Formats: sequence, C-alpha cells, structure tokens
Amino acid sequence: MSDKDRPTGAPWTRREVLGAGAGAVSLAVIGCAAKLPPAREVKAEAGEVTIRLADAPELAQAGGAVALKVDGVKKPILLLRGEGDAYRAILLKCTHVGCTVGYDEAQRALVCPCHGSRFDEAGAPTKGPAKEPLTVYPVTVEGEALRFRPA
Repeated sequence: MSDKDRPTGAPWTRREVLGAGAGAVSLAVIGCAAKLPPAREVKAEAGEVTIRLADAPELAQAGGAVALKVDGVKKPILLLRGEGDAYRAILLKCTHVGCTVGYDEAQRALVCPCHGSRFDEAGAPTKGPAKEPLTVYPVTVEGEALRFRPA
C-alpha cells in the first residue's frame, strides 16, 4: 500500500516498517563509508589528461588525492600520490558490480559503499567480494605536470 492509498492515521504493516528500517540502515552505512572529494572536470586532449602540480596542492604529500571527472569517462578517476614521486590514476569503478569507489584518506584505502569491497592504493583488492583489481592508468611526471591516458 502506498502512502497515497493509506487512510490517514492507518498503522504501517510489518513489511513497511522493516523496509523503512533497512533503508535507514543502508543510508547510515553509506554515509559512514569512504567519500570522494568533489571531482574536478578535466578534458583529455588527444586522449591524454594533463594536471599541473601547481593546480593540485592536495598532491603535495604522500596519500594526497584529487578526484577527476574526465570528459568521456563514465566514472571518476582518483589521481593519487604514493611515496616519493610515485603517482597513480585509478578508475573508481568497483570490479564487483561497477559501483563508484570512495577514498578513505585516513586508512589510505579505496572502499566500495555497495558491498564493502576494499582496495589498497595500488588498486589491488584487500577485501571481497571484488576479486579483480581496479583499473590503474600509468602516470608520467614531466617537469611540473602529471600526464596519463584513460583508455
């Protein structure tokens, strides 16, 4: 019975109460999961993305991350600084069912809010149900710029 069909003041059925409770718990769990910073929109020029380090101060330290929405790519890409001058561009599409993965900066882990899969900063699964690694694009450092090709 929908709300519009329910007489005013009529009690909820057990099924409706359980469904509402499950929905509230799901929202709480998703709300506590790793989040993604707002994605910056960028274009791929001739299939290549270029990010100037001066434009991404978040990448000044290991573990720093910038979420990118690349024109023509359906899911965001996380540009992540590892140790030293190692950078990775990780497609945030879970290999389990395709949900958008978030980044837990405190734990330095990628977390899927749908079924709890976890990945390390290299994109390798550390907790299932996902068994395959995330897609990682090689990043080259050229002077003060980072470049990668999302395929």
